[in-house]
Amino acid sequence: MKRMFFAALCAFAAVVTSCDPSEGGIQTINVTVEIDESKLGDIKPEAYEVTFTNTSTTVATTAQTENGKATASIVPGIYTVMAKASVAEDGTFYSITGAIKDLNLLTEGETIKIEVDMVKESQLIFKEIYYTGSRYETGEVDEEGKPSTSTYFRDQFYEIYNNSDEVAYADGLCICETEFASYDYSLYYEFYFADGTQASNKEYMFAQIVWQLPGDGDDYPIQPGESFIIAQWATNHKAPELSKGGSPVDLTGAEFEAIEGESTLWNGIVITDGAAINMTMGANAAGYAPPQWLTGVGGSNMILFKPSTPLRTEDFLVNNDPDWVQNFLEIKITDILDAVQMIDDETRVQTLGMPEILDSGYIWCDGTYTSQSVARKQNGTLANGSPKYADTNNTTDDFEVQATPVLRRNGAKVPSWNTWIK
Repeated sequence: MKRMFFAALCAFAAVVTSCDPSEGGIQTINVTVEIDESKLGDIKPEAYEVTFTNTSTTVATTAQTENGKATASIVPGIYTVMAKASVAEDGTFYSITGAIKDLNLLTEGETIKIEVDMVKESQLIFKEIYYTGSRYETGEVDEEGKPSTSTYFRDQFYEIYNNSDEVAYADGLCICETEFASYDYSLYYEFYFADGTQASNKEYMFAQIVWQLPGDGDDYPIQPGESFIIAQWATNHKAPELSKGGSPVDLTGAEFEAIEGESTLWNGIVITDGAAINMTMGANAAGYAPPQWLTGVGGSNMILFKPSTPLRTEDFLVNNDPDWVQNFLEIKITDILDAVQMIDDETRVQTLGMPEILDSGYIWCDGTYTSQSVARKQNGTLANGSPKYADTNNTTDDFEVQATPVLRRNGAKVPSWNTWIK
């Protein structure tokens, strides 16, 4: 009886799916994606790669477009469907992306339309980010007689690289973590202006604390193949009084540090003001003033941007979470130069919180206080022979986890105005 029922079920399912007992009874459907290029103008790629990612299993199926359409055979379910391409025009590179999230794909022969949009490849990009912090032995023993350990996170740094063949300027550059509208990541873009209107996720990203580099526009040139380091604190974190040699980095040669002056922490550590150039807290909607910039050791969404208008210091937006009412600053997506999504682990894949035009991927390290970093993959060379790095606006494709951070990995050059580096 069970065998007859299975055969009848397969016969019915064959109308919309394939069902083969010899293959374990796996059912699939054919789904077609049609690309909407109405936003692109005259610059269009020859083809797109379309990826269907099952949100439950994270299994991905890819297909290439022909004449603007791509068809894939997938298991019915809920999917994120993304189309991406890149194109060069007169020496300028563009990334083209479009996606639809939480799409219920159950019907054989279904056609869906994806609208794509384009962003110019940035000169200045995140090259390496070290956020996980480190762990070190304290020199004492625990109750079981084993070496006692402690954690350290003030050695975080962010390396920015000129990935182009033209000089770029760091003056006025801003860096920040983007925020969700709720503490549990359940609300993405429910932020509201003072008049009650909702801010659009197609126009803005949102942050609480923004740090900004000084400069009048041409004070800090970054030549092709050069990088600069933004340190949470530009000191030697290997020092015995800080990490007893447990930190992997000495940041005394960093170009910038995210502090506004010397301060003393609750545990007596003095945040010294070294040779690195101080950044300023360009905007602070958080309601408190940290002595330095701290980012999550479990990962966070990071952006680089150059504001087209002065940063506001009041009249911030509010969110729509009654249990976690906060203020936020809106940042124009058109001002953003680079974006990277670093998450805690695979459980956060369904709550990324960035539009795909900025970043259609993600990455995570093995845990907190692992001394791991994330670094871009090299995919070519610049005209002067320096490395060129992948920049497809997909963190999954562009970055990889490194066992330990390395300042100016692959021989990135130091800006000429950094006269204090040893």
